[in-house]
Amino acid sequence: MKISVIGIGKVGATVAFVLAEHGLASEIVLWNRSGMAARANALDIEQACAFTPYRVAIRAGEVADTADSEILVMCASVPTPTQMIDRCELAAGNTALMRELVPQFAALSPNAVIVNVTNPVDAITWHVLQLSGFPWQRVIGTGTLVDSARFRDILSQQVGIHPVDIRAYILGEHGDSQFAALSIATAGGEHIDATPARYKMLEQAKATAFEVLRGKGYTNYAIAMAVCNIVEAVVRDLCATLPVSVRINGFCDISDVCLSLPAVIGRGGVHFTLVPDLNAAEQESFRRSAALVRRTIAAMG
Repeated sequence: MKISVIGIGKVGATVAFVLAEHGLASEIVLWNRSGMAARANALDIEQACAFTPYRVAIRAGEVADTADSEILVMCASVPTPTQMIDRCELAAGNTALMRELVPQFAALSPNAVIVNVTNPVDAITWHVLQLSGFPWQRVIGTGTLVDSARFRDILSQQVGIHPVDIRAYILGEHGDSQFAALSIATAGGEHIDATPARYKMLEQAKATAFEVLRGKGYTNYAIAMAVCNIVEAVVRDLCATLPVSVRINGFCDISDVCLSLPAVIGRGGVHFTLVPDLNAAEQESFRRSAALVRRTIAAMG
């Protein structure tokens, strides 16, 4: 299994480390505009792997060295302002960056699954889909996977159940219009009541990402684990259900925009998306997310 990580900043480097630590590839190629940063991280991760039971070849490379990758993880981004309050601030710069990078990497790895991390993740995932020419099943944005994990972590502290055993999803946009689908939230088959306090937990979960950003200038650990979840599902053909950003085709009468729904992921990418039974308010929230993402896409041309 060959995986290439595109963009070795704080996020890309952490993603590469986590993938290597979990033994998810036999070869990992790191590409970055600064070859020095890619080489230094490759050497550091290679040495870290001496503490694991896995044999992983990790190297920095040029664009051509990513050829025939089975998974491309897109982490390249323009600099993120420390005081950023809206991921759409990155839309113009990152759309231009994707127009430059995606066609090159997609042409060299025409059978790859692309996992997009670059923000604003829904609009950029849509652009990656268009620029790559890949089937929609092979272009996956991290979407609300990390938001759902943050929400479950906070919720677990109240209900006294481990986050892994809580089935509660944040859906829609990875941004301000995301919503908690509490009407379908369960644990052990028992419904989790949609109380006002639990809706407030969504706001708390949304705020944590920007709290981390303000405190240390970037977020990296949670998103790296989210990427690892997606990659592991593909590599091991887990058929795992994960809330990720994919092209929507008819859900809530929405089509041709990327948003997060629970998707079954295995070898080759998305096997199918599920159709959650959302209530009327949640369906309207999903449509609102779609409108906002469309507006961002349209603004970029």
